[in-house]
Amino acid sequence: MAQALEQVDDSLVEETKQQGFQIEKKNKRSITTAFGEVSYYRRRYICPGKQALYPLDKLMGYDCYKRYSVLAVKDILEVSAVATYRNTVLVVNALSCSNISHSQVGKLIIQTGKQIKEQQEAEDRYDQAERKRKAPVLYLEGDGVVIKGTKKRLEFHRYQICEGIINIKQDQTQASACQGVCFFKPFRCFTGNQRVFN
Repeated sequence: MAQALEQVDDSLVEETKQQGFQIEKKNKRSITTAFGEVSYYRRRYICPGKQALYPLDKLMGYDCYKRYSVLAVKDILEVSAVATYRNTVLVVNALSCSNISHSQVGKLIIQTGKQIKEQQEAEDRYDQAERKRKAPVLYLEGDGVVIKGTKKRLEFHRYQICEGIINIKQDQTQASACQGVCFFKPFRCFTGNQRVFN
């Protein structure tokens, strides 16, 4: 895995230099993925007047100063939703060859909760800018999840608003586009305040 990441980093050199960046140095990074810890070297680029960057990390979706990949965090959160933090640690450490503590599981839950809340607030601001319309029929579905933590509990709400219905047997393409989330005709369908399809 480390060799593959370093090859991808090599392929990004020319493209990054064309944007005016120069290689400053190569840094080692370790990140815990869904299948274990990976250590690799990647280039750091600088450009006068711009912020330094790591193109490989940006391409792979690895956040700066975070030790876990998005998929690893997703897997950890899925287990923690049905188990205690300590049992989550046992499962994750046994199945992914990584080493995580119960306090790190709690921190991941809190950080992810804050990110989700910020994203929901940003989507709310976007939705308020849209023009209101009238619909002949409106279908509403909502759900909520409460995650109990050591300091306070986090609440996440999801709702879906759809206009019209669709017969799944007659139109398989629309049903597959819904991915099992929305079984209504997608004139306009929202999931968690975000337009999925028109």
